Amino acid sequence: MRPRVLLFTVVCYCFVLSFGVNAQQTKQSTTAKREPLFIPPSAGWKVTAKDTGGAYSVVETIVQPGTGPVPHRHSREDECFYVLEGQYEFRVGDRIISASTGSFLFAPRGIPHTYKNVGTAASKHLTIISPAGLEKFFEERNALQKELPTTDPSYPGRDKALSEKYDLEYNPDWSFPPKAKD
Repeated sequence: MRPRVLLFTVVCYCFVLSFGVNAQQTKQSTTAKREPLFIPPSAGWKVTAKDTGGAYSVVETIVQPGTGPVPHRHSREDECFYVLEGQYEFRVGDRIISASTGSFLFAPRGIPHTYKNVGTAASKHLTIISPAGLEKFFEERNALQKELPTTDPSYPGRDKALSEKYDLEYNPDWSFPPKAKD
């Protein structure tokens, strides 16, 4: 598919997600005045739970060569990735997927996943998270990292408690690339 078609797919997916909120969120979003939203070009959160009635959030991420997040699993959220620039390898479960500019990937909740920039320059992608709310995890983790250095003996326990609060699970056995099975 061409990048424009994929971008249209992403926009349509966000539109569909906006109708997928539960009854309570729908009631809240219909009683609250909804306003148009414009975000100028920049990396970071494009929309959050407060902007979408809890339906989804979108973040633009810049990833340096050879890096990516620790393999993890969400129990609450589905994630979609739309590659804006660069070369990635995604791991979703046992699958390794090469993705370049214009690629779109769906990572369902409950399945371990990660990605890595395998190119030689910084890469950029959008992550669509449904339902919204995971942005609060990142806010709290950033606050924890400002409060304590990661070398502090209490940091690992507090970080684990934060992950558990948001039903996130990290496991070193979900290495990237996958470890060979014995």
